[in-house]
Amino acid sequence: MAVRTCGMTLNISWRYLVAFAALTILCGTSHEFVHHFTGAALCGAFGTKTFNSFSLAPGCDTDITKAYWAALAGPILTFALMWIGYAMLRRDDRASKRMGFALVFANFPVNRILFVLLNQNDEQYADKMMFGHSRRVYWFTVFAVLPVALPPVIEGFRQLQNRPRVVWFAAFFLLPFVFVILLAGVFLENFLLVQNHVLATPILGIPWLILVVEVLSALTFEFFKSAISENSEPLQRVRSS
Repeated sequence: MAVRTCGMTLNISWRYLVAFAALTILCGTSHEFVHHFTGAALCGAFGTKTFNSFSLAPGCDTDITKAYWAALAGPILTFALMWIGYAMLRRDDRASKRMGFALVFANFPVNRILFVLLNQNDEQYADKMMFGHSRRVYWFTVFAVLPVALPPVIEGFRQLQNRPRVVWFAAFFLLPFVFVILLAGVFLENFLLVQNHVLATPILGIPWLILVVEVLSALTFEFFKSAISENSEPLQRVRSS
């Protein structure tokens, strides 16, 4: 007779939102860091990166194989983090489930699931670069990505007990991506970095502003992360044979 916990309810507070926002930034910037450092390792020299893009070292971008793996490195990390979240969602204790849920959705899976269908994300870009533009390549990429991207998201929906569940799920599926676009794309990159050159001097191809944001996000998450796993319900157990 196996004993397992059934689902989890998220305890949303301002501390939760701060921790989740910091985790979202960390996941997004880590995605770009992996692009950048993989490109440097393959090319033997650093290119440049911003909050939402990267460029290989001069001359290296003509090497399609190196550019291909540098482009795929970010999604590989993102999928790995989502599947770590999936494994945590499958555990019995609800604290792990809540942290796993946060890890899945802080990687804004909408960018993997919806944008692969819109022919707009890293995976489509990499495959078109390597194999050419065709409907066959498009559908190959879609059917390669969705089986990897969907299970953590489906498990997150299955475990979520907040009501109405569809509304809560939609919020976590869509809003982290909107948040990253507005904060990292519009404010940090376009306004501070590009228009006003705030801390724009690069080190290893990375502007100081990005490093400062990364450190602040890591410290913020470390300080507030306990809010993500806080309990808001009595522990209930169901028995299954």
